[in-house]
Amino acid sequence: MRSTSFASSYVRRRSVLRLSTLCIVVWLAGCIGGRQRGPNGTVASRPDSGAPARKRDTTKAPVNDPARLATDSAKLAARADSAVKAAAADLVAAAKKDSTIAKAAKKPEPATKPCLFDTDESPQDTRMTSLRLPDSTRITFIGGGFVGHCRGEKNRISADSLEQYQASGILNLFGNVQYDEPKKLHMESLRATYFLREGRIIADGNVVATQVASGSRFMGPSMEYLRPMPNTRPTSRLTAPGRPSLEIIEKDSSGKPGTPIAVLATTMVDVADSVVFAWGDVRINRTTLLGESDSASFNKLTELARLIRGARITNRDKDQPFRMAGDTIDIFSKDKKLERVVALHNGNASNNDVVMQAEVLDMRFKDQKLDRAYASGKGRAKATTTTQELTADSIAIRLPEQKVRQVTAVGKAIAFSKTDTSKIRSDDRDFLAGDTVISWFDSMAVKGDTSSNARVTEIHAGGNASAFQQIAAKEGPKGRPSISYNRGKYLQVVFDSGQVRYLSIDSQASGVYQEPFLDSLSDSAKKAKAAAGAKTTRPPTPTPKPPVRKGGESSDSIDLPSAPRRRQ
Repeated sequence: MRSTSFASSYVRRRSVLRLSTLCIVVWLAGCIGGRQRGPNGTVASRPDSGAPARKRDTTKAPVNDPARLATDSAKLAARADSAVKAAAADLVAAAKKDSTIAKAAKKPEPATKPCLFDTDESPQDTRMTSLRLPDSTRITFIGGGFVGHCRGEKNRISADSLEQYQASGILNLFGNVQYDEPKKLHMESLRATYFLREGRIIADGNVVATQVASGSRFMGPSMEYLRPMPNTRPTSRLTAPGRPSLEIIEKDSSGKPGTPIAVLATTMVDVADSVVFAWGDVRINRTTLLGESDSASFNKLTELARLIRGARITNRDKDQPFRMAGDTIDIFSKDKKLERVVALHNGNASNNDVVMQAEVLDMRFKDQKLDRAYASGKGRAKATTTTQELTADSIAIRLPEQKVRQVTAVGKAIAFSKTDTSKIRSDDRDFLAGDTVISWFDSMAVKGDTSSNARVTEIHAGGNASAFQQIAAKEGPKGRPSISYNRGKYLQVVFDSGQVRYLSIDSQASGVYQEPFLDSLSDSAKKAKAAAGAKTTRPPTPTPKPPVRKGGESSDSIDLPSAPRRRQ
């Protein structure tokens, strides 16, 4: 029975009850306050119970005096009228209260509430068996396919068969289970259990849950869906364990869907089709971008993704691959396009041209390509190229078209350069230091240059700048290089094919230049003498021939001359 009819019936019953009570009150008032017959058959008035007892005065008018009877009748009529008025007032107040209850009953309830399950939409050939238990509850079995819904709601449930336990409020669904909530969720599975009082659905076996509003689709072995419940659970919640997969559909401004984002994790939770949480070996595949971490979260409304613990991002673009790692990585997008990636704590980022290390790494993208990079935070920032290593308090790199063009280091910056091993063999490295160091690179292909990496073309250092340079010796890489050390307020170094072309010093210039010389006691002097001696030629030493015997025969024995005799 519906709430409106129940309220109106309730009002009618209350009205009839109060009218009956009023009649009984009036009747009792007349009986109690009326006349009573005495033993001799005379009519006597009952004394007022509220008045004090008085001794009967026999000298006054008799009991059946007409005047006294008229007075008593008037008093009884007045009492009856007051009782009727009081009862009428109570009836009016009750009617007002009942109308308020009826209006409250007519007020629509929230859309989601504990489900009262109906199967009135099932096909005609559905088979049903119902068992009544001693506690007056029932167990219902339905086969041959059915379609049901929660009473007063627009959700829809269908399956091949059903077990319904009225006492516990549990539905067991088997075979081709489908659950639909308009504009919210569509779920398919082989089996499911619906807890009607809790608004909880547990689906099992090849579960596919599609969120209608966003188009996201979960796929996994089992899932749990919690419906919104008034005063209990304001938003829905979908939990997917057992290594599920998620496809997030991204649509452009025109509503056209793009390439979906694939997410794989050990466990996933979706709250109100707005925020997704994932735990356990998370992998996020977005076109050419691959994200990996121990856990992750993604906000579908703000398009903010966060990778936590052992986070890694790889851009698998063959032209310009890009890699990034950190304890935590935040990914910012706008209109479904990547705009910014930030690595927090032990950040590391690299491409074919540069490797950056810092506490905080901030990468900015333009047209889905890396355009700028910033390194800062606690500790020192470090940027390394094929020919240079730069350290400072903070570093900014400009990479138009993902190619290094300019590197700016601020705060006790120092840039180390590698020497050309074909001209100089030394364990030392050239360096340029200053409060600020700015380097320019040339990434354009040069004729005859087989290197595909960026080469430094110019370096400027300002604020207590200093430069250390090694100059190749005339003897080539075997010789010791000359050393040039210069200081000044501002230094400018220009490179040509990776080698210093000239050095310019502005303000407070000072420096020293040293050339190597040979030491007679050094190993180099000994090696020089040995090399000089190896060049001197001497005549070959003749090989001695064995003596020849008489007759032309050779013998291994040698005839020695006899000793002279002494004179006597």
